[in-house]
Amino acid sequence: MQEFMKYALAAGMLAATPAAAEIQTVEVRTHPSQGDVEVVEGGGSTLIRGPDGIHVSLSTSGLIAGHVYTYWMVVFNEPGQCEAEMCSGKDALVRTDIVESDAGYVGGAVVGADGTLSMTAYQPVGQLNNAFFDRGILETDDLEVHLILQDHGPVIAGRELEMLSTYRGGCSDDSIPPPFPVTARAQGEPGPNACRMVQVALFAPS
Repeated sequence: MQEFMKYALAAGMLAATPAAAEIQTVEVRTHPSQGDVEVVEGGGSTLIRGPDGIHVSLSTSGLIAGHVYTYWMVVFNEPGQCEAEMCSGKDALVRTDIVESDAGYVGGAVVGADGTLSMTAYQPVGQLNNAFFDRGILETDDLEVHLILQDHGPVIAGRELEMLSTYRGGCSDDSIPPPFPVTARAQGEPGPNACRMVQVALFAPS
């Protein structure tokens, strides 16, 4: 029922503002932190951009069965101030006041035996969930959006909910890169797993 409501909300947004809504579809790629960037076979991500918010969906493969994955949205309210044509992790985490970036939680899941994952969410203009910088989305027109999958490693018994809903739940201290702010490190308790950003979908401004 929850998934149906998310899709219905997106459809309603399109129906209400057919001239204003914009649909973008991109490939899912491996995250640059994991080495050479490659297109994920069978993966794809869509963003529906309306005046009051954005609907995002992502389908992907090649993940590790039994691992916990969380899904994060990174937004750049001033992408024209980024150092390159597409914004980078440095822009998001170091130059955040210049590019007016933020990052927030979208969802989480334990991957099944087939190594695939599909998620969808609606994010209105305003505050993001579990936000790093409490800036949120200021407006959707010129917004650049990055969707990132974080691998938290295998499920730790008794800590499933925390791992599914926080940035660093179950992650060792040394697996959280130094640029990440205190707000990200404070989400969830550390653990023995080596966490890593594994896949990304990049949406340029409209």
